[in-house]
Amino acid sequence: MRLWAEFRHESWNRPPVFEYLRRLDLGYCAVDEPELPGLMPGTAAATTDTGYVRFHGRNAKTWNIRSEKSSERFDWMYSEAELGEWVEELGRLAREADDVYAMFNNNRDDFAPRSAAILRGLLDRAGVPVRGGLEPPPARPTLF
Repeated sequence: MRLWAEFRHESWNRPPVFEYLRRLDLGYCAVDEPELPGLMPGTAAATTDTGYVRFHGRNAKTWNIRSEKSSERFDWMYSEAELGEWVEELGRLAREADDVYAMFNNNRDDFAPRSAAILRGLLDRAGVPVRGGLEPPPARPTLF
């Protein structure tokens, strides 16, 4: 079982931290979140054979508001331009790691699957090898 570290404060964004994770064989989870003072920048790094990025959304207005409804904090539909900022980084991770996962936590309405579809299209157009994420249409019609 692989363990992952997801840091939220910029003080963790240092080469010795990534080296320490590598020595312990712990995965590093890069984050995409609002650009607010003190938050971790979107630094992608493979500390194991698997890269991992979590897209939390960039809703700076609600980021620091603690509420029972996480949908308020993660109320963000990514634009093609915002996700385009990750194409080169994800391509680099794909060359450095055996597998790379991009997970969407912008869980308002259907924002996560719609954002994932946009990212998949961007990666496909950029020639970054991708598998999963979109199911191919069935070979023949089904009821389910």
